[in-house]
Amino acid sequence: MPGPVTVVTDSAASLPPELARKWGIGVVPLQVVIDGRARDEGEQIGPDEVLDALTSGRETSTSQPSVGAFENAFARAAAEGATHVVAVLISSKMSGTVNGAQAAAARADVPVTVVDSRTLAMATGFAAVAAAALAREGAGPDEVAAEAERVARGATCVFTVDTLDFLQRGGRVSPAVAAVGRVLSVRPVLELIGGEVEMVERVRSTHRARAAVLARAEAAMVQMAHPASAVLALGAGDYGDQAAGELEARHPELAMLVRTSVSAVLAVHTGPGTLAAVVADLPDRVR
Repeated sequence: MPGPVTVVTDSAASLPPELARKWGIGVVPLQVVIDGRARDEGEQIGPDEVLDALTSGRETSTSQPSVGAFENAFARAAAEGATHVVAVLISSKMSGTVNGAQAAAARADVPVTVVDSRTLAMATGFAAVAAAALAREGAGPDEVAAEAERVARGATCVFTVDTLDFLQRGGRVSPAVAAVGRVLSVRPVLELIGGEVEMVERVRSTHRARAAVLARAEAAMVQMAHPASAVLALGAGDYGDQAAGELEARHPELAMLVRTSVSAVLAVHTGPGTLAAVVADLPDRVR
């Protein structure tokens, strides 16, 4: 159950429902818009339906949560006994979600601290989990927010996509970066750096790109005292399970290994064939 300090995140954190329940984390959904119809990701739409829409050429976009959605989440936390809310959210350079949360915080009946994770997917999710674990031990809001920032800043989020077109369409990479993949027929390896998507490597095949994603994740692990990892995939095939299996076999020291899908909202911007690996340094209290 949530305590005096409650942690809230957004659905782009890709946090599996069982982890959110375990740590008492509230999740505010972003929206997927298909042919003009907006639906909350999670209960109303999932990545499989987004994949179908993308491959069939339907008009697909995303939208940040409404201010009202955050107001409801903060009010729900207060009703459950929270005296302070720490909202750990997707990078403000990738979404307006932080702005919506700040607007809601200004009107909330309970104090709210908004943390811009400057990352996304399970890098944000792990930061929220670490924050919630500290809150469960009775830490105050400043400590909880600082723990979220520590984990998020130290996390690595690296991924590859079959095409950069979807990222360009959503304004998540520059046209110049997107053109590199088309002109040179390369597979990009991308990473969240400073809150934005940067191309960090270019290889000549999907197999090599996916291997490079895992290699970069593994290189990050050796710098961490208690590494945890998440593998996210979108599309046909079992390459996500294979990648997770490889990490688990090679790194028995992992504090946690999460295998999940790319969230519906992120799927709109990455497209089919996505493989992502996230690594974060979690404290001993998270098990």
